[in-house]
Amino acid sequence: KNGGSHGGVIKYDVLKGLYKLEFAVDGEVHFMTFEDVLSVLPKSWFGKQARAHQARVIHSLARAAHAACYLGIGNKPIQVAPLLSEKFTEPGDYKMCCKAPDYSEWLTAMIKEIKELEK
Repeated sequence: KNGGSHGGVIKYDVLKGLYKLEFAVDGEVHFMTFEDVLSVLPKSWFGKQARAHQARVIHSLARAAHAACYLGIGNKPIQVAPLLSEKFTEPGDYKMCCKAPDYSEWLTAMIKEIKELEK
């Protein structure tokens, strides 16, 4: 059961150590390790551990966003929504940065870094 959707194990790939699962609602297929299978089972120890880890990550992100807002007091207000976006990129060079969908955030960060280095 994954998110209220029932599924079943179709086969196991011994060489890759992956289970092939097919979900009944939409026929979607996933390849998962044994640990990943356990993490989606609601009553398994791995599932409880995965949910606890997810809660810690969300808590850490909220604390980081709070700290960013606090540090922005007296400066230009910080927009929290981009900090929580899942669309961050990690360009390898300036050319890639200019093409990134989050270019404006990278430009702001680069200007801030340059100003810090000039001090």
